[in-house]
Parts: sequence; C-alpha cells; structure tokens
Amino acid sequence: MGTQVERRCHARQRVCRPVKLCCVDTGRYLTGQTCNVSASGALLEISDPLLGLTNGQRIAVGIAWNRKLMVLDSEHLVNSTVVRSLNIAGSRCVAIRFVGQKQLASSA
Repeated sequence: MGTQVERRCHARQRVCRPVKLCCVDTGRYLTGQTCNVSASGALLEISDPLLGLTNGQRIAVGIAWNRKLMVLDSEHLVNSTVVRSLNIAGSRCVAIRFVGQKQLASSA
C-alpha cells in the first residue's frame, strides 16, 4: 500500500463548536459543527445531510468559539471555499479552505 502525502500546510486540531455558514450564491444559511480546524481551513459536519455543497462553491463561515458568539453576525463570517463534500457515516461533511487574510473570530 502506498504512502499518503500530507498536503495540508497547517496542523489540524479536533474542535467541536457550533458553526453557521451562508451559501454566497443562494443566501441560504445552514448550521452544523466543526470536526477539526486549522489556520487555513476546517472540516464541518452540516446539520442538513441532504444538502449538496459542491467543490469550489463560495460560502461564508462563522464558528462560535464561546457563548458570546452563539449568535453570529456578518462581521464574524469568514469567506471560504468548499474543497470537498462527502458523506461520512450518514452525515454530510464539508472540507473548506478559508479565503483571504481575515481571521476567524476567537473572542468577543
């Protein structure tokens, strides 16, 4: 069996926090939770497993790092791009890459 090459630039951390995302093209909001997060992206489990986000789709993502951020406004959303959309154990998981230099909100 071949060796798999790690393509990520930043280490991932297992983090389970509420997340809100908005599809840029449709304006539709979705909720879910993070599975893991790095400085350049995240793996999200989306609460609507039937929704099909596609590779390259533009979304805005906000992670509720603490109780003060449980209701996220637009200033806490980060532009992102869907890298992969997969079904894992009956759940819809979406791998995203953060776009630009804006950092995810870590406190309020």
